[in-house]
Amino acid sequence: MIHKKSQPQLQKRRGLSSVVGALFFTVLMIAGFSVLSLALDAQTDIVTTQRIISDIEIKKQQEQFAIFASTDENDILSVGVKNLGQNPVEISSVWIINKTLSDQPATRYSVNFDDAFVSSGFTANVLSTQTLQMIPDKYDIKIISSYGTKKIDELVVGVGSSIGALRAELITDPPDVVLGKNVTVAMIVTNTGNDEIKNVEPEMQSVTGSGYLISPSPPHTPSSVDLKQGESVMFSWDYQVNGVSGADLVFSAQAKGDFVDIDDVESNVVSDSILLREAGEGGSGGEVVISNELFGKPQLFMIMPNAVGDENGDVTDRPIWGVNVANPTDQPMFVNKVVIMVFNPRANSQDDVFVKNCEGITNGGPEKPATISPTPDNWSCPESNQLMWRDLTTPIEVAPRSVFPFLVGIGSGNMAGTTADAQNILVQPVVFTTLGQYGKAGYGTTMHTNEVALPNVFLARTPESVASADVMSELTGIVEGSTVIFNATLADMSSDDIYGISADTSLIINIPKEWTFGSVISNNGFTLSPIVTYPDGSTQIVGFLLSSIDNHNEAKTIQFTATAPSVPKAKMYVMSILANGLATGNSASGIFTVGPIAETVLQVCPTSGCP
Repeated sequence: MIHKKSQPQLQKRRGLSSVVGALFFTVLMIAGFSVLSLALDAQTDIVTTQRIISDIEIKKQQEQFAIFASTDENDILSVGVKNLGQNPVEISSVWIINKTLSDQPATRYSVNFDDAFVSSGFTANVLSTQTLQMIPDKYDIKIISSYGTKKIDELVVGVGSSIGALRAELITDPPDVVLGKNVTVAMIVTNTGNDEIKNVEPEMQSVTGSGYLISPSPPHTPSSVDLKQGESVMFSWDYQVNGVSGADLVFSAQAKGDFVDIDDVESNVVSDSILLREAGEGGSGGEVVISNELFGKPQLFMIMPNAVGDENGDVTDRPIWGVNVANPTDQPMFVNKVVIMVFNPRANSQDDVFVKNCEGITNGGPEKPATISPTPDNWSCPESNQLMWRDLTTPIEVAPRSVFPFLVGIGSGNMAGTTADAQNILVQPVVFTTLGQYGKAGYGTTMHTNEVALPNVFLARTPESVASADVMSELTGIVEGSTVIFNATLADMSSDDIYGISADTSLIINIPKEWTFGSVISNNGFTLSPIVTYPDGSTQIVGFLLSSIDNHNEAKTIQFTATAPSVPKAKMYVMSILANGLATGNSASGIFTVGPIAETVLQVCPTSGCP
């Protein structure tokens, strides 16, 4: 029997299906609306971004401003921004680009927030709260706004009119100095203007710091020069310094010249500093105590003339050049090459101080350098401005804790001469050894175009002798506690009787500390200043020539004694012999400064002997 469902039940089932279908449709609708909403949001973001970018572009296009850079009487930079647009301008950075010195990078400076905004129609200095002092030169000043708008203005500081067209740099050599020793302060001055500036000379404005000067500087050299457009010159002073080890001395200087009136052109003020050290603390110069713990490389010390010049090619002229090579180790050291190089810093110059290929007249070249014993005869001039000793087959042995001299007499036939007087020529020795290759800077001399006296200083075996066999640049084998007689000599190595070393020129002898000064035995030809003992224990003898040295190959000697210190092992000391004064010569001025040097190495051995 079949039963049929009642009508109400069928209607109930149909109603449930309708509800389920409606719910499913609702879910689909909601999902569709969600996707549509996300798409609309993305479209809104794109439109907003495009609107922002367009707004920035419109504002950037509407952004209009002009800039003008200038400096005041103290060369402080001012950058004025005049807002020519309808919206405020925000300046984010300033770039300063040197247009003359290619090695100087462009420098970026952020603009302080208080200076960054310039209202429409107004003008403001965007560097009003910053102090940027400019050195005389040509610059591009670039301004960048927050929207990236760039404006450039060329700034000329002290160039074009020649007023303020001197640029200066200051260099101290060496940068660390042993107490009681000398430092050279050099100022390089360049005419960056378009016209000649006459009578350019430096002025040391101040020397400040914890150290102090213990002797006055001689006048700077050269005294003054005329600089044409683009030319440079190097002035120098020599100071003797003292103080407390670890203290600083700061030198500040400025150059001045004449354009329309006297000293109406001034350079920037430049400064540099040195660090003072006790001997043996790693400083430069002074007493050298050789030990494995302190030094592990060759030490170089020079003997050289100042000034040098042309003597009409006379082969009897023999100013002495040399390099003392000290061995700081307990093992033998071998030297296979020594080179003396000279550099003329004058602008646009092709001067040759040493000629090339000085192999002797018989070989078709300039005269051969005169080797001075005990140096073997292997000197040559492989290139212009280079003097070389070399023996690759039989190198020279330098005994442990000892020294060997490489000395040579250079006749005027080896000197090519200069196109004009060279007031300062840089000299640098370089040595090649089994400990490596090393050089030493800080030396200088003067060269002249014509005949001039040829001053040298050295220790002589015989008083007032200029014979090569009597010249010593070192003294080895000194027994501790022994008293030594020294003949400190000032000589004119030229061959004529016309030019010479002027009266009142001083011979300066620096006896290293730990040595005990005895007495002056003879000072014929000199008047002595009081003997000075410095706080570090070193002693200085200064004698002034009573009359000029005018005869060829003439010398004057101060003979004195000093007692060597007691040493537990071999030590070496440097006795510096210097001169300061004037020489005469055949030139426009006819008078030149004198500044020869001899760094004489003294080896002191214990009673048991040296290694």
